[in-house]
Amino acid sequence: MRTHAYLIRSERFYDLEERLQQMLPAAPRDQVLALIGEEHVLKKIELMSGEWRLLFAINQPYKPVVGGHKRHARMMVAPDQLTGLVSGLWKSELKDRWRPIAFGLSTLTLALPLASGLVGVVILEENEDWLYQAPVNEMSAISPEVFALLEPHYRELLEQEDYLGLARLATDHADSIVEFSTTRWLSLRQSCLDQNQKLAQVFERRLTPPSEYHTIIKGLEAVIDPEEQPSLDSWLRVHGPRGQHALYFRDIRVERLVQVSKAS
Repeated sequence: MRTHAYLIRSERFYDLEERLQQMLPAAPRDQVLALIGEEHVLKKIELMSGEWRLLFAINQPYKPVVGGHKRHARMMVAPDQLTGLVSGLWKSELKDRWRPIAFGLSTLTLALPLASGLVGVVILEENEDWLYQAPVNEMSAISPEVFALLEPHYRELLEQEDYLGLARLATDHADSIVEFSTTRWLSLRQSCLDQNQKLAQVFERRLTPPSEYHTIIKGLEAVIDPEEQPSLDSWLRVHGPRGQHALYFRDIRVERLVQVSKAS
């Protein structure tokens, strides 16, 4: 999931600080926003799935709230504490490392230095609309630089069997994506099972590192029928030879099974 960073007028922030601290861990998102009041928000900045994870990881002193069944991702920084957040964002080594995924983070980094003492920051998860978007079987190609940054987060979501969150994180920061209908996805898996058992295993592993990229690409080229897999065939011809990517294989049947299992 993504988050939004809300820059709030300092006088409003201080009026609400104690109540915000109480509400942040568990209150519904809409209640927190209603408390803040739209008229007091100076700027709203979207942070992609990987961006807020990296930001939270280096800002543990601000006690970010992450996870839970309600998918909370929250953090607040008072105006008089803003210096620590700003100095972290402006560290050159972080800016250089984070450049492959820095979209909203770049905007946030530029917005805060002149606002120290003038605004507070509240970061909240996005609304739940993304949970109800029609899922699609996918293969996402992730650059080595992005994979190096986000691999611990990919692995954590895999371990938690949060395949829906993992798909969101993978697609948010993918260089390219191939989508499959259920029929073509099952056909591809069957072709791999029939012709290349090692290749078939990547669907079960779901996430493969860049070091295996060329082997997987050659395997796919050998097993697919271009007429049955026109999208994948086009992708292989255009993107396959370029670079060396991590790959994420999204199987929506697995997502549904896990969701049913957790619900019961």
